[in-house]
Amino acid sequence: MSRAIEYRRFGGPEVLEMVDVPAPEPRDGETRIAVKAAALNPMDEKVFSGDPRLRLVGFANAIPKPAQWFMPSFPKRVGRDFAGIVDAVGGGTNGLAVGDTVLGTLRGAPGTKTKSGSLAEHVVAPVEDVIHKPKALSFESAAALGVVAQTACGALREIDVQHTDIIVISAAAGGVGSLAVQLAMQRGATVIGIVGANNVDFLRSLGVIPVTHDAGVKDQILAAAPGPITKLLDCYGGGYVQLGHSLGLHGSAIGTLVPSPKAIFGGARFTGSRHAHPEDLATVADLVATGAVRLPIAHTYPFEIEAVRGAFVELAKGHVRGKLVVSFATS
Repeated sequence: MSRAIEYRRFGGPEVLEMVDVPAPEPRDGETRIAVKAAALNPMDEKVFSGDPRLRLVGFANAIPKPAQWFMPSFPKRVGRDFAGIVDAVGGGTNGLAVGDTVLGTLRGAPGTKTKSGSLAEHVVAPVEDVIHKPKALSFESAAALGVVAQTACGALREIDVQHTDIIVISAAAGGVGSLAVQLAMQRGATVIGIVGANNVDFLRSLGVIPVTHDAGVKDQILAAAPGPITKLLDCYGGGYVQLGHSLGLHGSAIGTLVPSPKAIFGGARFTGSRHAHPEDLATVADLVATGAVRLPIAHTYPFEIEAVRGAFVELAKGHVRGKLVVSFATS
């Protein structure tokens, strides 16, 4: 048997429960991983809380009969990012073998009928969604990479960040934001990051020009920028797309990870992992392993139900610097 975290109704972290389930078996083209660490992402909370936008997308895409559109299939599992050790392989899995240390992400559009989740002692994933873990990375650091690496790489690609750009990035100390600012600098861009006052020194340590999200953020940006702003990446939502417009940006110069009708009608690009390439995760893993890029882990929690519920409460506050990770070694 194997332990996993599931939920049987939508709601807050209180709906999460630990259950004993049979360990899944890999099919052709799949591998099974004994999970050593899993990372939390804001989207995970939106999924198990039953965010109406995700539920409507999921029902429309995944359930063929109209009569069943509002009957979600439970139980469901939680989480996407993982790192661990391969302990079984299906047929046609060349390149992966039992005993390999790996990391990856469970793919699938949020809100669909998929029941997989990385907050489980064993997960099964297609081999194309799993890569070898660089030796220099701990399981915790490796588990933190999947969603944020693909999201940041895809977003910077979609808005075509170049060495000549001066780019503003909101929520620049979060998981995606802290990685995006560094990857933009890897491309040679000048980066202005919007953060809370307690993260100003952190951004400076990365080489980013910090401004705070207090009143007057536009004036702060204009005072800090060494030239005209050419791009904006919104990692938070709210009014940051409109901030981009006020800075003179339009269309493909603005990307957002948090779409709204107003933002999309205004021409901003809804982007993120949808624009990632297969090699992005391995590229970022190597950058983190060599120290060229940092992805801070704010806190590590044991794989126990109350600890995981508490982790999601902390994540929902929206002020986490870097990532929250669940370690199975301490469970």
